[in-house]
Amino acid sequence: MKICLVQPPPADFYAGGRVERLADLLSARHDLVVIESEAEPSAALAGLSFAGAGHRRSAAVLEALHAAYGRAGPDYLELPDSSPVGLVALQARQTGEGLLARTLVGVRISPSSELREIHNGTLSRPARWQIAELEREQLRLADRLVWPGGDSLDLYRRYYTEVELPEPIRIGLPVEAGSPASPSPRDPRVPLKILSAGPLERRSGTLDLVEACLALADERWGLTLIGADTPSATMAQSVALTIEAMGADDERIAIEEPLPLEQLRCRLPEFDLVVVPARVEAWSEVAIEAMRAGVPVLATPVGGLVEIVADGVCGWHTADIGADAIAAALTRLQGDRGQLERVRNSGALAARVADLADPAPILAAYGRLADDAADAASPTGAAATDQPLVTGIVPYHGLPEYVSEAVASLLAQSHRKLEVLIVNDGSFAAADAVLDELAEDPRVRVVTQPNRGESEARNLGARLARGDYLMMLDADNALEPRFVERALLAFALEPQLAYVTCWLRMVDESGIEFADRSGYAPLGNAVVAADSENWDGDTIAMLPRRLFTEQGYGYGPRGSMHSDWELYRWLRQEGRFGAVIPECLARYRIRPGSLLRGHGEELQALGWTESRDRNRHRRMQWIAGR
Repeated sequence: MKICLVQPPPADFYAGGRVERLADLLSARHDLVVIESEAEPSAALAGLSFAGAGHRRSAAVLEALHAAYGRAGPDYLELPDSSPVGLVALQARQTGEGLLARTLVGVRISPSSELREIHNGTLSRPARWQIAELEREQLRLADRLVWPGGDSLDLYRRYYTEVELPEPIRIGLPVEAGSPASPSPRDPRVPLKILSAGPLERRSGTLDLVEACLALADERWGLTLIGADTPSATMAQSVALTIEAMGADDERIAIEEPLPLEQLRCRLPEFDLVVVPARVEAWSEVAIEAMRAGVPVLATPVGGLVEIVADGVCGWHTADIGADAIAAALTRLQGDRGQLERVRNSGALAARVADLADPAPILAAYGRLADDAADAASPTGAAATDQPLVTGIVPYHGLPEYVSEAVASLLAQSHRKLEVLIVNDGSFAAADAVLDELAEDPRVRVVTQPNRGESEARNLGARLARGDYLMMLDADNALEPRFVERALLAFALEPQLAYVTCWLRMVDESGIEFADRSGYAPLGNAVVAADSENWDGDTIAMLPRRLFTEQGYGYGPRGSMHSDWELYRWLRQEGRFGAVIPECLARYRIRPGSLLRGHGEELQALGWTESRDRNRHRRMQWIAGR
């Protein structure tokens, strides 16, 4: 089987080798490629406006997939859920690109940055929330949810209630086999030496552990924290400084810089107990290393820790997360230090590591994925014989120098069953005679309405169109030849789609691409982004005609500056979603005198506000007599 693993971005200091170990294990049986997720897209995409670093890097991952596999992708692609680095590749598959047509895509629980941020109290920051939304869309578009065991899957089912999660498959992570550690005798009369290693983070439970230790009635303890500081305490304060304030310079608490894994392994035998106090976790390398070193583990019952640490055998679980539960468990262990010695001398620690290091369950699980991938059929063939009529709708008002290019780009589409309907929005200058010339082509019709604005022109075109699908194109923009073909393929794959748009190339009045702002990469309305920005897509889009003729949708009223965004959000409110072809298949002309560029930021903001209010107004039900 051809397997591709995408390396997650660095998160935990001691989790960096997980993909490398997995790659080493799988490469003995499978054709393996590992892609670095921190790469940036090529120069061809560098000037596009992306919705943050995660979106931009997901474009680079798709480029890397093309470079590694050419036209036919791997049998199985595994993505981390801690970053949306696979989103653009999944959007490409959703809209019919052949590269991943036969590829099974799994997303591995890490856990997600959304769950990390919510426990750090930072999820509401705009940039963090946007990443969370992109991760959710990645989950929605994937085929499998890979979980390592324990509570991780149930956590996702409890938390992601608005997302239809992919089919789950349980696959652990490789663990290095190690020689059993020789237990050294411990003196129960000396203070209990406690270690916690990993980032000093609220979500890691660092503050919970410190608070628990400070609350212990038996003051004979020492706590060493090995890890990098983060600004994840309350109000984005330093965790290290918060600990200093909590402990009032208590000499029993020591904070040390992160250590390389080999050095940490050398330090572990110094301690009586390793505590993993995480609030959210999928897998814990520190717990495994502690057991390998012969040190018992106290862990919160979250994620993979539920299974990594066998309660009462090679360590203990606290009753819950938080300081009170950790303090209660530490109190029990302080009161009976013999429990620590029993576990340390029982051989259970080495036995548990040996169980976790058995590669057979992991290899068997990937074998099941190979069978699933072999059963996956390419969905692209079904669309080849479907040739619906498409009506290109071009609203027109005083753009004689550009409209011929727009119409020509429609007539040059690789999908040939196409007509063009130009809606003249009350423009009667001498230069507008170009419309008569265009109408000489039997595939082009021109209709005229009193000047009511572009929105009403599009709505009229939708009512008069004969095609099953409408291709909306402003008179100063143009399409690349394969846009209609690709959009129809997306509809064939998902007939319930509300619209299909694409990435855009920005050009000036002469049609020359801008060097510094060369494009726009929308996300589609399935991704909830801030209402102050439009990541739903541009007016350049294909929509089913039934939205307008049967289901009552339409573009905003006369004078609306953001009628396309308003329509996409209206559709979203009612559970209708669009898709984005992640290719630059259209050219968007930026003119200083256009409607959007001709008004200041204040008027733009008012336009957004009115559009939002109209969509809220639609959610209200008016009942006569009340």
